[in-house]
Amino acid sequence: MTASFKPHGHRFILHGLRWTLAAVFIYAGWEKLGSPADFSESIASFSILPYSLINPLALALPPFEIVLGLAIIIGFQRRPALLALVALNVVFSLALGSAIARGIRVDCGCFGPGSLSTSEGWDLARDFLLLAVGLILYRAELR
Repeated sequence: MTASFKPHGHRFILHGLRWTLAAVFIYAGWEKLGSPADFSESIASFSILPYSLINPLALALPPFEIVLGLAIIIGFQRRPALLALVALNVVFSLALGSAIARGIRVDCGCFGPGSLSTSEGWDLARDFLLLAVGLILYRAELR
């Protein structure tokens, strides 16, 4: 057995992780597309960004999430798309962690309007899980 041997299941696990991560971001982007005003309010609830950046971000982020998810599925520019999703998850985790640390109850807006967290801790754990999956996939793409 050589050092480069990889079990066949490894490929299927990575494929499943790729599809799952992409589906989460396509779904999240799609749910926010129909209600940019509500998503703007969600972004504003974090009390991080200047008001002038909130609406442009609310309009740009959902299609960006969808495009990144599609790029991961079809394989076009997969590595840059994975890196962008990793960066987004870092930003999401920092924003949510900051809100938790400041005692602000936020409407994360992660999956559309009205997605008020019942537990920001669970939302943060989800963000860390998505971040870990993104890092695993990005590292796998380097090989």
